[in-house]
Amino acid sequence: MSDLQKQLQEMVDTAKWDWLEVHALKGRVVIVSPQLDLVEAGVAVAEDNSKLVKQWLDDSWLYAPTEAHIDRWKQERDKEFTSLIIHPFVLIKELPAELPQGI
Repeated sequence: MSDLQKQLQEMVDTAKWDWLEVHALKGRVVIVSPQLDLVEAGVAVAEDNSKLVKQWLDDSWLYAPTEAHIDRWKQERDKEFTSLIIHPFVLIKELPAELPQGI
């Protein structure tokens, strides 16, 4: 693991929608698909690996939240995400909904 990977791994945190909303409205939130590791995406963005980032954008492994996402998350004010700040962007992954007890 590279020094950058270690540094970014330590920066991964949980963020609630209330905090992310202002960044999303400014077009700075990037959703990382389940197929892609958050830190791996962060490394590519931090290193300005435009070829790889473009490929992930083309494959929809990285994408901006839609109005439907934002509307849904506004309804779920306590919605939490795994997040990583790579200035000026905030990379996020939705945390899976918890299963009801006993399932």
